[in-house]
Amino acid sequence: MSSRERRRKIHDEDNLLFTNPNSLDPKTVDAIGFGLGDLALEIAAADSDFQAIEAVGIREIYPNPIQPRYSIPHDLTDIFSLQPANVVDILERWILEVQLEPGKQAFDIVNHLRGQATDRGALVETDENPSADDDLPASTKYAALMKLVDLAASIRRDGLSNPISLVHHGDRYEIETGERRWLAYHILYWKFGDGDKRPDGSIVNWSRIPARIVNRVDVWRQASENNARDNLNAISRARQLSLLLMDLHGWHNFAALPDCETEQAFYAQVADGGVWRIPRGQGERLLNAMGLSTASQLRQYRALLRLPADLWRRGDDEDLTEGELRKIKAALDSVTRVTAARHKKRRKDALARLASDASQWRNRLRKEINAVDTDSRPHIRKLIETEIRQLMRLIEDIDHSTT
Repeated sequence: MSSRERRRKIHDEDNLLFTNPNSLDPKTVDAIGFGLGDLALEIAAADSDFQAIEAVGIREIYPNPIQPRYSIPHDLTDIFSLQPANVVDILERWILEVQLEPGKQAFDIVNHLRGQATDRGALVETDENPSADDDLPASTKYAALMKLVDLAASIRRDGLSNPISLVHHGDRYEIETGERRWLAYHILYWKFGDGDKRPDGSIVNWSRIPARIVNRVDVWRQASENNARDNLNAISRARQLSLLLMDLHGWHNFAALPDCETEQAFYAQVADGGVWRIPRGQGERLLNAMGLSTASQLRQYRALLRLPADLWRRGDDEDLTEGELRKIKAALDSVTRVTAARHKKRRKDALARLASDASQWRNRLRKEINAVDTDSRPHIRKLIETEIRQLMRLIEDIDHSTT
């Protein structure tokens, strides 16, 4: 049977997959049943290609804790750890916060995923001047969410052209590359489940994602894919550089992530270029893997590992460039250090301001709740309940620190 005839056979059997999957051979079921798009046809037509890819359940897959790109805003992963059981909770909270932003109350994720009419689409289809709310710049949280939603919509429309890569650990898998694609599959399964009928008429099971299984996480292969896509922000690039340097010097020389106080502290172990010099003969390899052209660029990204913690998180969430981060850091460094006496006074003043701010926050919140329409109050209630839980944890931290 020719390759074209095999493709036609698979296309004709698409609907059988949903109605009676046992009627198809296992390789064809897997190839057309988990969203590979055109690649599924190539895989089913060539056994040697297919053997390199497996259909893996998305709930069996866990993120790699030291991967360089952070797909979820930090304040959300402060509340929910990023693991399969929490993905929907994270997405619901994320969407809820976006809905409460000015002009975003009508956010409908399903319409975005289906490519149907949305408020965002309507704005580019009209010649009218936008309203004040419509003309507001997109928040970084909204922009990050839309990147993920747009990826999911693209996969649903066109299929997944590039499987993720995983490392098998016992009864679970760890992501080497493809965290955002994995999250996109979670979105599609959450909203459409298995047996979803795509725009081209094919049936897809979103509970499984095509993946290549590799023997171990290779930070150099990871860097190659990330830089081929050229979409890492400055902080992610600093993380990537750190991982490559650790690999060059030997992982046994560094503390594991769970043993470090923060995730930044883990990457900052190679921040000192005098101690952790680039090994002789590895400079060109490192530049190539990072997609950089000069040694000064490497030094600038290594310097980001020493940023203040709050600026590190801000730079990651807001996708600030290396140049922007360098300017902000220089401005912070120019501030004169206060004396010990002034510092003590400032601490006392800060406590007084904190108490005053808490009282003002309470009064302002009462007024805002009374002004909000009835439909939005359940959303605000959920937000307040979550913040109360976080405040209770803060109280526990205070209690522990004083014992």
